[in-house]
Amino acid sequence: MSELEFLGALQVELLRHRDLEPDHPDHPRHEAFQSSTVEALLDGAFDGDLTLDELLEHGDLGLGTLNGLDGELIVVDGQAWKADLACDLVPAPPSARTPYAVVVPFSPGARLALEGPLDESGLEAWLAKPLTEPGRPVAVRIDGRFTRVQVRSVPRQTPPYPPLAEAIAHQHIRELTDVAGTMVGFCFPDALDGIELLGWHLHFASQDRRVGGHVLGCTVAEGVVHVDSVTQLHVELPPTVDVHRGTALDQAALRQLETEQ
Repeated sequence: MSELEFLGALQVELLRHRDLEPDHPDHPRHEAFQSSTVEALLDGAFDGDLTLDELLEHGDLGLGTLNGLDGELIVVDGQAWKADLACDLVPAPPSARTPYAVVVPFSPGARLALEGPLDESGLEAWLAKPLTEPGRPVAVRIDGRFTRVQVRSVPRQTPPYPPLAEAIAHQHIRELTDVAGTMVGFCFPDALDGIELLGWHLHFASQDRRVGGHVLGCTVAEGVVHVDSVTQLHVELPPTVDVHRGTALDQAALRQLETEQ
């Protein structure tokens, strides 16, 4: 499948904040909603114009970060949590804004029982098995017990912002052992390069919602997996993000949108 064919099937839609319509009657289920792009985040665009209140109008499961890279964002059951630098979880304020986040109104298929132990590579291989369309984005939720989960968060940044790689160099890593909790996240295919973080991207929240963060590694003892295929992607672009950056996906998405108008 070519990029244009993929984008036509996925229906990537690039939006500005003023164009958001959370109650639009034509918006189907299984659509992901995203604030900004991974490429912009990599370049140091750490301030967005979308509040968490607005974000949660578009989905009840997801992940991301807050303005200034102020912690890792985990959205579970419609509640937004922030993992601070110590990887302790606190409720994220509804008025807080995000430079990058992805959420989906989670509507999974059948519950899938997972029996470990599985490390992160084993988990990714296991998750690939139930995917009926490997080239299509998916959202996932894993509720279970983990022998270990390695999570991270990064210090809040101040302008002028550095590139993301420089900020991550100062990350705080925390090792959790024998912990119950929930992993949430997405797997995005290569066709979304520049818009998304490719492959699996997972965040973790402990069952008691006390600790969590961006998942660097894990060993799953056992769990229940829920998978939801994504058929549509809406990307809200802050004013500072230029869609004409020249990436293959940006240009393909723009051409696709032009043919639909």
